[in-house]
Amino acid sequence: MRILYNHHQPINNLSAQAFDLIIMKLLRMKELIRDLPKGGPLALYRKRAHFDWKTLKFILFGENYLEYQNKLYKFMENSPAFQPINGKITMDEYRRRCFNQIKLLMKNNFSITNGGQLNIYFQYDSSIPVVMGIFYAMVPGVLFSLGTERHFELLGKFNQGEYRGCFALTEVSHGTNAKGMRTTAKYDIDLQCFILNTPDFEAAKFWIGGLGKQATHAVVFAQLITPDGQCHGLNVFIAQIRDPKTMLPLSNLTIGDLGEKMGLNGVDNGFIMFHNFKLPRENLLNKMGDVTPDGKFISLIKDPSKRFGASLGALSIGRVNITNICFKYCSLAIVIAIRYCAVRRQFGPSNSEEWPVLEYQTLYGRLMPWLAASYAMHIFSTNFLDKVQMFQVKLMNNKDKDIVAAEGLEIHALSSATKPFCSWTARDAIQDCREVCGGMGYLKVARLGDIRADHDANCTYEGENNVLIQQTSNWLLSIYPNIIKGVFVASPLGSINFLPRYQTILKDKYTSTTVEQTLEPENLLKGFQWLVCYYLDVTYKRVEELRNSGISQFMVRNDSQTFFARSLSLVYGEHATFQSFLETLKNNDWPSEERVVMTKLCSLYGAWMLERRLGDLYGGGYADPASKMHVLLREGILRLSKELVDEAVALVDVLAPPDFIINSPLGMSDGEVYKHLEKFLQQNKENFERPKWWPEMISKL
Repeated sequence: MRILYNHHQPINNLSAQAFDLIIMKLLRMKELIRDLPKGGPLALYRKRAHFDWKTLKFILFGENYLEYQNKLYKFMENSPAFQPINGKITMDEYRRRCFNQIKLLMKNNFSITNGGQLNIYFQYDSSIPVVMGIFYAMVPGVLFSLGTERHFELLGKFNQGEYRGCFALTEVSHGTNAKGMRTTAKYDIDLQCFILNTPDFEAAKFWIGGLGKQATHAVVFAQLITPDGQCHGLNVFIAQIRDPKTMLPLSNLTIGDLGEKMGLNGVDNGFIMFHNFKLPRENLLNKMGDVTPDGKFISLIKDPSKRFGASLGALSIGRVNITNICFKYCSLAIVIAIRYCAVRRQFGPSNSEEWPVLEYQTLYGRLMPWLAASYAMHIFSTNFLDKVQMFQVKLMNNKDKDIVAAEGLEIHALSSATKPFCSWTARDAIQDCREVCGGMGYLKVARLGDIRADHDANCTYEGENNVLIQQTSNWLLSIYPNIIKGVFVASPLGSINFLPRYQTILKDKYTSTTVEQTLEPENLLKGFQWLVCYYLDVTYKRVEELRNSGISQFMVRNDSQTFFARSLSLVYGEHATFQSFLETLKNNDWPSEERVVMTKLCSLYGAWMLERRLGDLYGGGYADPASKMHVLLREGILRLSKELVDEAVALVDVLAPPDFIINSPLGMSDGEVYKHLEKFLQQNKENFERPKWWPEMISKL
């Protein structure tokens, strides 16, 4: 076993200190990462791998993550409350089960606010981390980042589990359009209170996770109106909505449940309406703005756009987290599909030989790019989450307000592009994984249907994808005039560092003449940068053309989306994801074999994404028709996909949770698909019994 060093280097060339460090890490890795079954149907592929899967897993996820994951999985596996359900249960029973599982986790010190760790639960049951994330991460996070000292006592009660909060932003008739929310909070000087009102059902807060049955408090977004009648836009309040001792709603509130959904039915989504509901002045989260006792609105950030930008950054953590959740769903589906396809044998070059279906180009040509995309999403989302969590801390310092506001806007723009991009990527990957598993993938026990249904919400909540990506293009188009003029535009995250060179980049050409040159990650990065600059330029010109035609600004935006602003947002997200992958590979800690396989994944991902943009690359002039870019890209994709077949099972071993969590007969680590399938079917006695309505069958039609 190797760890974090080149194993070709003789041990006796290492210092005693370096050697001790290696041994310590080897022992730590052995402790944190379970061994896989020896032999079995998957052994052939595991032997063909050219890298050590444990080494890659240790580097990719890190010691702290693996330590928490290992501790959690052992606890769940040994707890009766987390054992798989045989048969069906009602929605209410499911919610009760999830609540008690969360309660048990809290009592055993598994309450965490780190998004990356919380997302571990998604591969077991998606409802648990959604509820935990809302109650114990998202709501306390908003209180921490947008509240002040006067909210710390309340924050402590949330952190201790005494209160449970929900996030009340979306309304019945307004979702992604946050500025269009109609719930009002009018300040009353005499009562020293805000009076919250819902004008009609269309303004009811809707789709609020945890609100239907469980939440005691709500983070409410409402239009703040001061006594002079002036509206100061959407502000954030914390409101108690139920008595924690009786769980009955407070007066002047209507609270209801939304019932069964396509998935995530352990989450009690609900709606709420306010009827002259009194809320103390102190319940305004006043980091960005406050109302004085005599009814004056004040803010340390005078510029409304900058104030809104800082707030957006604070509130973007949910969208950023979804990019990592998409990886969890996608990787779980990939694990199940690749392990199954490495075992499933069909046809062959002779009557006496059947090939694993993973060996067929029509299958590995579909699965290997999704495998590469899973790794890309993991790397990007992990890095992005780290940066946003650091941003949350910066908000508390009250320093460098302009830089914080700029970072908030960039976080908002980047998350508004990558949340749609990652959720659509995972959606399509999960569907392909279901299809490559054929009829077996359609079985309920395969889990792929449930993964697909649970993930589907990611395409809608925290901003409907097709609307959300307009936030990104709006931001890019707003900064482009300054870039044209040579005015400095801050990019704290580095997602647009290359834009000042846009004129040079737009003149760049595809010059590779071989597959090898085409697949060089740095050459692929040039293609992504060109695409962003190209789409920014053509979209800006399209907008200016429409504006000069005399139509309204609203219609300018509306008529510049398809083929322009929408594509701009997506290529911006694609570039950021690929750039993150490439930058991670530059880390010197990668051992040689692991670096080789990760570089192949990076190149495959980049080439596969660029191949989808060939029309733009040719049409925009980056590639000359004689360059044969399409031929070289496609040949490279096929070559890398075939090479990665040997590594595929080991690569999903890196991503895979234990069998107890996978809970799919198609994806177990021993590869004994048919034995597990028979066992799953035998567990349900109803599979072997005649139905209760059998007398109806024997009656004449």
